Amino acid sequence: MKKLSNAQILIEQIALLLASFVWTVVVLAVVSMVWVYQDVQTRWEFVLNAPPEALAQAAPPPTATPTPTMTPWRGPGPTATPTATQPPTPTATLVVKPPDILPETFNADEPTPMPVAVPSLDEVAEAGAEQANSAAIAPTSLPTLIAQSPDQNPEPTPTSFPLPAEPSAESGVPTRLVIESVGIDSAVVSVGWYVVEQAGRQYSIWNVADNAVGWHKTSARLGQPGNSVMTGHHNVKGEVFRDLVNVEVGDKVVVYSGEQAYEYTVELKTIVKEKGESIDVRRQNAQWIATTNDERLTLVTCWPYTNNTHRVIVVAKPL
Repeated sequence: MKKLSNAQILIEQIALLLASFVWTVVVLAVVSMVWVYQDVQTRWEFVLNAPPEALAQAAPPPTATPTPTMTPWRGPGPTATPTATQPPTPTATLVVKPPDILPETFNADEPTPMPVAVPSLDEVAEAGAEQANSAAIAPTSLPTLIAQSPDQNPEPTPTSFPLPAEPSAESGVPTRLVIESVGIDSAVVSVGWYVVEQAGRQYSIWNVADNAVGWHKTSARLGQPGNSVMTGHHNVKGEVFRDLVNVEVGDKVVVYSGEQAYEYTVELKTIVKEKGESIDVRRQNAQWIATTNDERLTLVTCWPYTNNTHRVIVVAKPL
């Protein structure tokens, strides 16, 4: 029999020790897993079969709310009484947009529509911002019509024009209009629109100022890009634009905003028919008061003097 060397014997002993250690670890791991499994199973059976009071005791006791003690000489402190939160008051929303037709003066024999709603200042401002952002541009190439009142019109009597309004604190808001060539010198006030209902449909109509020129609040301010629109009566309530039809191309127009003067030159005058026309025609006419990319002044009134079937439109550009 072959005799083993000392080195081989040492290696076999080390291998035997390592094998013993590995098996010991394996046995301990198996025993631990069995013990853990039994412990978990025992706890689960306890949860399933334990009486309710045993489970209740396992829960933490509720935290007691400390009771405030009274101070003998002052008593309990004041308790704030909660107040109900009031919901915001709903405000009516104007669903009818600004008028898309020219301002209108009704004849004496015509029924005047009764307004059913008037937009608030916020709604007017919102409509003005929406109009300023739109791409609508007024026409610039319609033919110029120089028209005179019929011969049967009565000779107009002299009219005393109102004094100019006080200077406005807002820059660019017109306060006075002067056209020396036709004797127009009038205060300017801001106007909006009102909503009327007819045949179950609501539509809006521009206000026309009494005894003054009206500046459309949603139109451009003086000195700013856009179309600054002004209207006035020609045969009632001050007749501030009675002679607007006599304006000629090249006439000078001066508009004041407080002490600041803005000068314009008339570039176009035209007359369009409104009474009896279709809504499409009237909306086409209203393009004269739509937003523009250039800076301009547009003046509008009715015509002829004995009726209100047409509109005189004067367009002026800055000098």
